[in-house]
Amino acid sequence: MTAESTSTSVNTVGARAAVVRNLKILNAPEEGGTKKEYEDFLEKIQSHVTIGWDFMKNMEDPVIPEPKDMTDDEEKVKWKKRLWDQEVDRYGTRCVALEENKGALYAIVMDGVSKNIKSNLKSKTGYSAADETSDSLWLLGSLEDIMINFEEVKPKILAIDDQMERIMRLKQGESTNKDFLKQVVKELKVYEKHGGDFLWGNTQETELEDRVTNAKIRYSVVNDNAEGKPGVMPADQVKEHTAITKKALKEEIVAMSVLKRADRKRYGNLQTSLKNSYLLGKNDYLTNIPEVLKVLNNYKCEWTPGTSQPSAARTGGRSSYSFLQSTAGEVFFLRATNNSFFPAITC
Repeated sequence: MTAESTSTSVNTVGARAAVVRNLKILNAPEEGGTKKEYEDFLEKIQSHVTIGWDFMKNMEDPVIPEPKDMTDDEEKVKWKKRLWDQEVDRYGTRCVALEENKGALYAIVMDGVSKNIKSNLKSKTGYSAADETSDSLWLLGSLEDIMINFEEVKPKILAIDDQMERIMRLKQGESTNKDFLKQVVKELKVYEKHGGDFLWGNTQETELEDRVTNAKIRYSVVNDNAEGKPGVMPADQVKEHTAITKKALKEEIVAMSVLKRADRKRYGNLQTSLKNSYLLGKNDYLTNIPEVLKVLNNYKCEWTPGTSQPSAARTGGRSSYSFLQSTAGEVFFLRATNNSFFPAITC
């Protein structure tokens, strides 16, 4: 019988009550809990807590844009001043709502996990401070460590090495493309949380520097000043562009990891084709996750005459066979009892 719980935490700032009815108790892996149950647990809670999904997925506080200060001239215009005051009020309300929602999230998660998980959480470093402040960010991160078995009972380097090995052994098997992609991304995030950027080395650093440098050059050409001197990209734009570029390079790594570990029965021809193209000087490897998912979902397995047809082409049912008889160098088809034969099939 599956245990269920009903959380009664309530959010009082303009959001609906954060009450999760019929929420299944989440068990630890040693109790039979699975990653799928963990994901379902988070998804059900998310629908009741008005915090963006990115908060629960990326373990980061959502960014609430701050109102920009008015200039002296703008403050003299009454309607602009009134609109600005309203914007500040909305900002304050959103900040308060965020904090209360995070508190509600903390209570809901703690109410929804098993005694074993609660015991594991309480034994972790930082629990007392997190519990005192209802730090849902700490709670979600610690819960994920428990559910993916990132153990603190062994040296951290060894745990990171185990996680790397877990990633390297990933295979799609019969999983759908979407589910497999989610699995790869989740395992990579676990690694990066504890061990840094996955497969990030000198090559990626050099590529990052080159792309940012080129962006600065393009900016200087387009934004020259009144004296005709090249413009200089502001520091905040450099920082933003660097972050965006690094994210794109890391997504290339994810795309490569997914393609390499995709099911060979379905995508072996695609994997071989990409390798051969690169060998001939053409890099056709996909560089982002949406492209990978699009190709895998729509890829048609090639069939070379003289070889077995791809298994995906089979429609089920019994296969038909044609038996041949050779006499004096001539081949004759032996008809079946219903006086029919299939010349395209031999045995």
